[in-house]
Order: sequence, then C-alpha cells, then structure tokens
Amino acid sequence: MTRYDVIHKELEGLRVWLTAGSLAPAILVVSVVAICTFSAGHAALVLGATLPALLVAKTGFHHLWIAVFPAYRRRAARSAQISAEITKLRARVAVIFDGYRERAKGEAFKKAYALAGRSVAQLEEALAVGMYRERREVFVTAFMRAGVAVRVTASIGSPYRCSAADSPTRWGEHVERLGCDEIRQYHNHPVHHGSTEPSATDFRTSRRLRRLLGPHAPKLRSLIIFWNGLREWKIIQHDEGSRIWLCCEFDAAA
Repeated sequence: MTRYDVIHKELEGLRVWLTAGSLAPAILVVSVVAICTFSAGHAALVLGATLPALLVAKTGFHHLWIAVFPAYRRRAARSAQISAEITKLRARVAVIFDGYRERAKGEAFKKAYALAGRSVAQLEEALAVGMYRERREVFVTAFMRAGVAVRVTASIGSPYRCSAADSPTRWGEHVERLGCDEIRQYHNHPVHHGSTEPSATDFRTSRRLRRLLGPHAPKLRSLIIFWNGLREWKIIQHDEGSRIWLCCEFDAAA
C-alpha cells in the first residue's frame, strides 16, 4: 500500500467519527425547533429552512466540540493534517501527469507517449498516464532487450476490452529478429479505487499468447495497470493459471 492508501483509509474513519459527533446533535436540535415552529400555514417555509439550519448547526457543534472535548479536537486536527498531506501528494502526481502532452485526436497511442526506447520504469510511467487519460482499455506489447523497449505496439479498445494491435503469431519472429529477452504485455483496468484482479478473459488471453509463443513463452509477462483515487498507479502480474502478484506501485510520498 502507498502512503496515500494508508492515510486515506484513516481519514475516512476520522470523517465518519467527526460527522457522527457533530451531525447527531444538530439533527436533534433542528428537529426540535422545526416541530415547535411547525404550522400548516408555514409548512413550506419551515421545511425549506431545515436543511440550511442543519448545516449551520452541524458546523456550530463541530467548532463547539473542538473547543470542549480533547478527543474530538485531536481527531479534527489529525483529519486536517491528513487532508493537507494528501493535497501535497496530489500536487506531486499532477506534476508527473502534466509532464506528458495529451494525445491528439487520431494520433497513435505509442507515438503520443513515445513508448519505444524507454526503460521499464519510464515505459510504465508513460503507460500509467496515457492509459488513465483514455478511460478505456489499452493493449500494449513491449519487446524488451536488456531492459529497453526496442519494439512497441498499442491499440485502444472499449472501456472493458482490448486486443493486440498486431498478430501474436508473429511475436516469436520479433523476439528472434530483435534479440529480445522479455515480452511485456500490458493492458489496463480503468478503475480508480486501488484494487482489481485479472478477469477470466485475461487468463485465457495469457494462455493463448503462451501457446503461440512456443519456446519463447517464458519471456512473456502479462501485466495489468490500475490506479487509486490519487492516480498513483499499481501493476499486477498474472500467469496463465490463477497466480496474481503485485509487481509495482508508484508511491508519490517516496
């Protein structure tokens, strides 16, 4: 888990606790006042004022409890501290995304993000940015030699499916011709809650690709990119069976 994953989970718990602590008495007070002032002739006026009054009362109790109760004050301070830290982390991620220009309409994905010639880390950063922006599944095949992408193909699919841009029957030829030691096959799951897993189709695709690669099958890496709410990317790897493991995650706090 990244630093953001940890503190965001803590923040959610704090917000629930603080909201319950300030909202419950606000509801009680506003309800009592509404009942006491309710009349048939002014029903619309009373009901229309209830929500604004509730928000004002909630804010009032929040500040009152901060002044009165140390436990509430500590939680409120911690919540503000985490929110400030997340704002800084979000800014760091934004700098990375802003470092890549947007893909022009009709422009090839691999050209827009200059995928060929990148190292694994550089390639995965570019893919994380580009795939996030597409909001659709993208299928990228990177033929690697000594840790550098010497040939890359990419195709953009639908929100839930994608396929190779070239024929996998020729992948073995590319490996031999270019002297590749690894084939990294990436696609993304357009989710932003920090968790995903391969689908049945993903496993079938991996098995099919390995069969087509024959003796080069051990060089294949089947990888899935996804994101958390901060746009930090994570990459899981899976085999043709049922094994899944996290092989990379970008932590903006590192």
